[in-house]
Amino acid sequence: MKKKILVADDSKIIGSIVDRAFRDEYEILLAYNGREAIDIIKNNIDDSIMGLFLDLNMPEVDGFAVLDYFKENNLFKRIPVCIITGDVQKERIDRAFNYDIVDVLAKPFTFENVRGAVEKIISLSSLN
Repeated sequence: MKKKILVADDSKIIGSIVDRAFRDEYEILLAYNGREAIDIIKNNIDDSIMGLFLDLNMPEVDGFAVLDYFKENNLFKRIPVCIITGDVQKERIDRAFNYDIVDVLAKPFTFENVRGAVEKIISLSSLN
């Protein structure tokens, strides 16, 4: 069974980029809002999710609600989180770093940025 990477972003383009880059190595799970992301996490509680790329600005349930869910359920040690966002407001980035996240990738990003973030997430995930 392939290990999984969850991409939670309302932009289908971001999920497509990650999927094309890593589909040979990982199963890419896509969520288009925070509620879908939380449901996917609940349904894959078997430690198969190696990392989460999380957008902060999504409809219905935003990324901060997902971060709160991670904190309430002690998931940061099991599933490393990398924030992907087009919102570079200092207050929001600082707020994100109040959680135990791995990194922040600002949109637009390059294939190399995504590959580096995945490698960081996977290396941290393998330590757990």
